[in-house]
Amino acid sequence: MEVQHTYCPACAHQVRVVVTPDTAYSGQAPVANEPEVVCLDFGAQCTGTTCPMSGLPRLLMGIRLAQSGLREEVQTFRAPCRSCDNNVDFEILDASYALCPVCGARHRWLRFDMERGVYLALAEDTE
Repeated sequence: MEVQHTYCPACAHQVRVVVTPDTAYSGQAPVANEPEVVCLDFGAQCTGTTCPMSGLPRLLMGIRLAQSGLREEVQTFRAPCRSCDNNVDFEILDASYALCPVCGARHRWLRFDMERGVYLALAEDTE
């Protein structure tokens, strides 16, 4: 895949993107096997509600990047997944959500800055 550079109006600078040959997402819902834009620079600085690169919810770009296998650096934390009951290394998608690499479930996570260090944990379900 060829990496291209384009201007992102949300972060006001050039970002690296690729167009996948087919859908990076393999979830439960049926999806078309079509190319998708994946931003390689997606991260905590992406704070808008929608991604200007795709026009879709910001979280979807994080999921596309995580499932594409193209992320250069993956921040993780270990916790039990409430969806599949496995103890996994959750992949942080953005400032609010983490992805279970086993079942693909997304959960909210929290960061606690304590005197003894920084701790990451899953947030309680509110539904």
